[in-house]
Amino acid sequence: MKKAIGYLSLSLIVFLVPLLFLYIGFTSPAKSGADSPFIRMIICTLLCFLFTSLFTRYIHPFSGLAGLDSANLNLGFTIAIILAVFVEFVTFGNTTVEPYMEGLVQKNTGKLGEGLYRYIKYVFMGGQLLVAVRTFLHSAFLGLLKAIMKHAD
Repeated sequence: MKKAIGYLSLSLIVFLVPLLFLYIGFTSPAKSGADSPFIRMIICTLLCFLFTSLFTRYIHPFSGLAGLDSANLNLGFTIAIILAVFVEFVTFGNTTVEPYMEGLVQKNTGKLGEGLYRYIKYVFMGGQLLVAVRTFLHSAFLGLLKAIMKHAD
């Protein structure tokens, strides 16, 4: 039971932090009607990708000290990231964010901002999906190694 709490709490962090960046970078400007959240969106996208990538990669030595298995932890991270991306997809399609983003695209037609505002949501979600694929493959590789070592005895 103690290990399950560890797996769930670390996976919950990986689930909630991208949603925090989603709120700061996209939902909050949409609610306030900000004129040009260009830098805010880019910084939140980069920070979300960096946090998710670095946290899922470098937490293992510390979680190993607590007795958590890296393969199971990576599987939990993969599930948490996929759930977060699903929530982000729904959020980007809701009645607050989507019209706001389309308005920004139309306002910046013919400028650099048009491409940014059109594709930043895909970069935001795509970066996390890349991390999810990496953690899933890492989990599968660790599980395979564990199975080989178990049968080698």
